[in-house]
Amino acid sequence: MKRYITSLLIALLAMNATAQTSLSLYHLEVVPQSSMLNPAKAPRCNVFVGMPGTNISLHGETNIKMSEMFQKVNGQWKSLTDNDFDYSDINRRIKKGTRINTQMNIGLINVGWRQAENYWTVNWNVRASAGISVPKAVLTMLDKGLPDGSRLDFSYLRANMISYHELSVGYTRAIDEQLSVGGRLKYLSGVFAAKSKFSKFDVTTSRKQWTFDVDGEADLSFPLKMNPDPNGVIAIDSIEWKWDEMSTLEIVGRTLIGLHNPGAAIDLGAEYKIDENFKVSASVTDLGFIVWHKDANKLRAKNKYAYDGFEVEFNDFFDGINLSERFSDIVDSVENAFSSHITKEIFATGVHPNIYLGGEYTPFKFMSVGAVSRTTFWGNGVTQNFNFSLNMKPYSFVSVMNGFNVDIKGCITADFGFSINMGPLQYYLMLDGIPLAYRHITIEGDRTSMPYNCCDLSVNTGFNIIIGTKGPKPNFNSKY
Repeated sequence: MKRYITSLLIALLAMNATAQTSLSLYHLEVVPQSSMLNPAKAPRCNVFVGMPGTNISLHGETNIKMSEMFQKVNGQWKSLTDNDFDYSDINRRIKKGTRINTQMNIGLINVGWRQAENYWTVNWNVRASAGISVPKAVLTMLDKGLPDGSRLDFSYLRANMISYHELSVGYTRAIDEQLSVGGRLKYLSGVFAAKSKFSKFDVTTSRKQWTFDVDGEADLSFPLKMNPDPNGVIAIDSIEWKWDEMSTLEIVGRTLIGLHNPGAAIDLGAEYKIDENFKVSASVTDLGFIVWHKDANKLRAKNKYAYDGFEVEFNDFFDGINLSERFSDIVDSVENAFSSHITKEIFATGVHPNIYLGGEYTPFKFMSVGAVSRTTFWGNGVTQNFNFSLNMKPYSFVSVMNGFNVDIKGCITADFGFSINMGPLQYYLMLDGIPLAYRHITIEGDRTSMPYNCCDLSVNTGFNIIIGTKGPKPNFNSKY
């Protein structure tokens, strides 16, 4: 059983698939998508068109390092479910629990064009993000089990998810030879959303009974069928999807751009050229919100439920125990503890704003050294990353980036990316968070290789049609 729990935790904590643009893309202006990090950075081409559906961005992060999940004991690497694992260091650092956040972005329409000193962009993206906070009590269960008299606090448990369409118009303006500014206005159309929180979620064990003390709420915007009992109480197993009852037109209207759940956001940026070789920049992106009207429901659970367990007679060991039935009893008891009252309530969610601060030194036209900081505000915390890159742009048809990424948790990983132009067709690939080390881990006798000392991963890839790009970056106001 521990093997499965370990595999699940490792999958969750190492799963870094979500929609932030790779940080290493910030200084690679030959790729038009770099302007998504700072709207003051005009792409190095007269016109670009993103191939629909091919420009994809995935990102994920967690506040627990993979290296903290393994320890070397008597010459062998052990996982956190091993009896010899010491939980003291990891419990001290993660405080209330661990976070897992993911984002995804798919570009449906991405176009841009130059107009004298101005640059315009129009984008239609499908975006999604999800985050979960896992309470420290889960690790306590793995460490000590559930002995008689245990009291575990699961109130840190959180789950948040939103998916939405983003329509935006961006504008970049070269004020003079040193200063460029830019902005992007976004209309957001929400598709699905869920967020939850608990003010109390205690589980107390004894030899006679387990007690669940729950006080929490969840906001949902999903096409669900709620079936309350005469007292207005919703049982978890009574909630059903209503896709079968929806017409094709309703489904299309719900999942494509509509006015059901409107929102707005803004990006702002500036870039200042100190001299011929050095420039600095800053931006704020995704500063906005979505208001959820469609199928908006609030579930409130405030229950104290006792589970008395089940008795096992001596003869049961000979007659056989129906474990699936016993487990079903436990699940039913947990569902009873989460029985909720439902109300129709509008709610709002944010869209995870970012702050970027960057600097770039260009000793040669074909080469630059860059540094950039990103601060991301999630619903369950704040993350900080730093990227240092060497950007090579020797020819008009190829660019290469190598670097490394550092975060405040102490994770150091490699970054790599490139773009190549095949005539007007450009392909690019950016990878942030490549593990630099691996360990051979033994889990209940099974030996496997796992990445070591990594927390985040970002992937950006796609195809563009590029018109008007020429070699190393030209001087101000030069024609492409």
